[in-house]
Amino acid sequence: MRYVPTVLACLLLAAHHSRAGETGLIGLWLTLPFALLIRRRWADLAVQAVLLAGALEWVLTLTRLVEIRRMIGLPWARLAGILGGVALFTAVAGLPLHLRGRRARLPQRDPWGAGLGAFLLAAGLMVPVQLAMDPAGLLLERFVPAGGWWEAAALAFYAGWLADRLQDPRWIRKLRPKVWLAFSIVFFTQLLLGLAGLEKLLMTGKLHLPVPALIAAGPLYRGGGLFMAILFTSSVLLVGPGWCSWLCYIGAWDDRFARARKRPVGLPFWRSRARLGILVLVFGTAFLLGRLGVGGVTAAWLAAGFGLIGVGLMVLWSRRTGQMTHCTTFCPMGWVATRLGKLSPWRIRIAPSCTDCGACTPVCRYDALSHEDVARRVPAESCTLCGDCVGVCPTTSLHYSLPRTSPERARTVYMVMVAAMHAAWLGVARL
Repeated sequence: MRYVPTVLACLLLAAHHSRAGETGLIGLWLTLPFALLIRRRWADLAVQAVLLAGALEWVLTLTRLVEIRRMIGLPWARLAGILGGVALFTAVAGLPLHLRGRRARLPQRDPWGAGLGAFLLAAGLMVPVQLAMDPAGLLLERFVPAGGWWEAAALAFYAGWLADRLQDPRWIRKLRPKVWLAFSIVFFTQLLLGLAGLEKLLMTGKLHLPVPALIAAGPLYRGGGLFMAILFTSSVLLVGPGWCSWLCYIGAWDDRFARARKRPVGLPFWRSRARLGILVLVFGTAFLLGRLGVGGVTAAWLAAGFGLIGVGLMVLWSRRTGQMTHCTTFCPMGWVATRLGKLSPWRIRIAPSCTDCGACTPVCRYDALSHEDVARRVPAESCTLCGDCVGVCPTTSLHYSLPRTSPERARTVYMVMVAAMHAAWLGVARL
């Protein structure tokens, strides 16, 4: 019986939106009760939050209908009473989920802050996109009327689930490569389907190649078009160089090839200098090509060649070394992310309690925790805050750091942010 009010409230809202043919919202309300199968307190609270949004929809509908009836001189008090009662019922329909019977079915240790925080943050990132962008920013909206709301809700619950699992540091190393690879698969599947004829999967404007270096090289060549550069910069300021280990659409390939070798070996000492040299060469060439008026076809072929060289490095060098050589040596945006990430407050710290056991060295695919780095108690500049090392440290000496925050709280907040951004960018991952 404790689930009946939630289900009934959802059915009433589905019926309400069916009158307007809003298929996406019908789908949202018909599938929302299934979120209770997650059986975590954060999911119950998230369902209640969505029901509050449904109550607001009833209030807005009440306001519109009352205004219409007043304009044409019809009585409206009974209508207001009925819809007001429905709005109130919807607002409180989730309260029985917090009764003792439901709580007894949940895990004994059930912290809810991370899951609910990621849910709300992801929703907060996607709702403005749904409301403001024209054409639609959320992809389902382009195929299903009001489908963006359904997509936003589904991805917000996904963000909550992911952040909830990542509260346990042991899950970071297990889940991060999988969800990162899934992000990349979605991104490139949308691109290929868009190029094959489903143009709704593509952003409006000029298409550019999916080479990370073009995030900066493209605007340098064109003299404009800063959308991806702004998105990249804001992401790095929020989560530091975590863009390179959670949000980059091609870095997951390098990670997959590097994991072909179980124990990575160190990269050459000249790696960082080569990385800076490649950055200067790529960005300088892009700027000169634009100023010299070189055509877009020629520039595209040069960019494609650069991208293919990067893929070749993944196949040949990353597989052999077990290190992500494309990301740590070849990609200019990796250099930018690690340097710009210094403006972010997030860090991975090595505490004095470290025993130099070496457990962290073989799990780092960014060559940031060599024996020398651990001995200095400072990860190398190539650290991307991926967190793979945190869960394997037997003395918990490796941890996320945020000023005036405990290591556990810092890790939780960071995982909330990357989970929410990962889910939100997944919904708009297209070119």
